[in-house]
Amino acid sequence: MTRRRYWVFFLLFLFNAIAYVDRVNMSVAGKPIAHEFGLSPIALGYLFSSFLWAYVLMMLPGGRLIDRWGTHLVASVAAAVWSAAQMGTGMVGSFATMLAARLGLGIGEAPFAPVSYGSVRSWSPYTERGTAIAAISAGSTLGLAFGAPAVAWLIEALSWRWSFIITGAVGFVWVLAWLALVSTPEQTRWLPQAEREHILAGRDAGIEPPSHGGVGYLGLARCPAMWGLFISQGCLVYTAYLYISWLPNYLQTARHVSILGSGFYTAIPFLVASAVNIVANWIGDRLMSAEAVRAGNRRYLVALCLILTASGLLIPLVHSLAAVIVLVTIAVSFASVGPAANGALVSDLLRSPADAGRAFAFLVLGGNTFGLLAPIVTGYVVAATGSFDAAFVAAGALALIGAVAALALARGTLGAPAGSAPARARLAG
Repeated sequence: MTRRRYWVFFLLFLFNAIAYVDRVNMSVAGKPIAHEFGLSPIALGYLFSSFLWAYVLMMLPGGRLIDRWGTHLVASVAAAVWSAAQMGTGMVGSFATMLAARLGLGIGEAPFAPVSYGSVRSWSPYTERGTAIAAISAGSTLGLAFGAPAVAWLIEALSWRWSFIITGAVGFVWVLAWLALVSTPEQTRWLPQAEREHILAGRDAGIEPPSHGGVGYLGLARCPAMWGLFISQGCLVYTAYLYISWLPNYLQTARHVSILGSGFYTAIPFLVASAVNIVANWIGDRLMSAEAVRAGNRRYLVALCLILTASGLLIPLVHSLAAVIVLVTIAVSFASVGPAANGALVSDLLRSPADAGRAFAFLVLGGNTFGLLAPIVTGYVVAATGSFDAAFVAAGALALIGAVAALALARGTLGAPAGSAPARARLAG
């Protein structure tokens, strides 16, 4: 059996990496930008969060577009839009125009996570679903790990403006490669027939798709499982965005690390998280029989990830930089494993492929509804207390709440009519 589908996963890995390099650029450049524009910690928190406002507002429309146009087309359009906005961020002349550019980044990046999850659903059998999502999403953490020091070097060598222009240009190179190589498994000519049949036969864990064309957002909103996924994803992503947005600034201001040094220290947790994400989700896949998939047993992995993400509660109790980096690494690692496992869990519970884009968008909306608050809340906490301690405690407590939501709610069926045989079977699991 050939594995040419892995080239699609590799391009999606790069897709994720580019998206997160473009995000972390603002975090690393925050201090010189704040100096140039005279920004307070509160204003800087709003700037860090601004792209998420448009990101969240465009999430559900993006999911609908994916279901209508397909992941392969939406991916190329989205990457082109956010890359143009990224380049524009380096060309602005005021705080207001910078906010506008960041909103453009949010519009472009809104479909990127549903595109990644939906592509895995299309291109992989259930036996490798979690591993594929983890490997692809490792691009996010590796983008942060290598992007933070690379952006720091660009800022030191050139300027913060050139760091945005150069990183934005990389996205257009990816768009050309994606358009030239990728379509659907059914239509991609370079995919051998035997591999195509293997993918198509293993996508639904032995469940026949329903005859209806999906239940839409209203039907998904009626599923308790969808809300369990929404809440648990939100609690995971809140922690992730706390560290993505504020870790370099925390290291620079509270730990007195240089800009270049903060880039390298920021890289460590995200580099480790990339490996942990793949290994943990690979183990999860190995433990998933068809029956376990249908019962939604992957929620136990999600709950465990949330409990380990809460290790950030301990950061205010330690004093050495090494101990801080260890605790951040644990929190970031499992805040990365959890969303990938949740993405696979959506596929496990989903009844109709026609709802895939919307279900993944609903999941990611949950993550980013919570996530967009992390930079803003942290800015207010730092301004009010002069310390990051309360921000770390709040994120840890939220992770424990998410663990309860995952165990209690993230079970059942997504998209099956109430009272149907599949719904009853999954609820019984």
